[in-house]
Amino acid sequence: MAGFDVIEQRPSRRRWIAGVVLALAVAVPIGGVLFSRDTRAPEPEPTPRPEVSALPAAANMVHPVETGDEVRTIKVAFPDGSRARVSYPADLRLADLGVRPYATVLMGTAFRELIAPYQGAAEVAAGGPMIRRLTPQVSLWPRQVGGGGQILLYGFDAWQITLRDQPMPLTFEDRITLAESVHGEVTSDGFLTFRTDPPVELMKPGRILAGQPVGPQLWIGGGVGPLVVLTPLPDCGADSRIAPAITRRSGAFGAACRNGYQVSASGRRDFVERAIETIKIRPE
Repeated sequence: MAGFDVIEQRPSRRRWIAGVVLALAVAVPIGGVLFSRDTRAPEPEPTPRPEVSALPAAANMVHPVETGDEVRTIKVAFPDGSRARVSYPADLRLADLGVRPYATVLMGTAFRELIAPYQGAAEVAAGGPMIRRLTPQVSLWPRQVGGGGQILLYGFDAWQITLRDQPMPLTFEDRITLAESVHGEVTSDGFLTFRTDPPVELMKPGRILAGQPVGPQLWIGGGVGPLVVLTPLPDCGADSRIAPAITRRSGAFGAACRNGYQVSASGRRDFVERAIETIKIRPE
């Protein structure tokens, strides 16, 4: 029986062009219908955004009462409740720059930062509408552009404090625990102090985690201006680590030890040099 070779033959050019024209004639109207029809599901109603955009930039800081003339003195309270007296030349204007608390808490194996945003809740709301309220005092917000993790926003009287959902994501139960276990109290002179309930632990002065000091601090200034950080550091020395809030900023920075505290600053070189040379601090 004779065999046969199967040969695939291309259609003639004329038949191929006719086929393409016919296909386009059918496809164009259909395509027009598909692209013009709105098949998207209705967008959910966004959660109303609190009226925070009108808050002034200085809303999330305290301006302590100064005493003295050429040398000014302010009394401060750290986030753990300890107090100190700070003296400095009048031209440094520390009280005018404003003072904010910084602390960290430990839950499990990860520490979380409690930060007072320079512009308060307006800074947080810039990332988008509130996601949900966790407790009457704590709400959950989307991550900000350039920042990692969603944000727990605490409201303690006039103070707004953030805790980011990083470095490891929090479960819903973790968020509720942090929301219910971190408490803030405002002193009679306007400073914010923290206390925590187990299993959340407030980091003590001198504690170092992940190579950075995580004990209580006070941040003076910030934003686009100079920043001074006062850190209780019982073993302060020339090799002590400087707070990342200082080292991550542009410009010059430096630090000095004073009576068990570290005084660090960033900004213009002349400001930094004068700050670390002249700021004095002693416990009360």
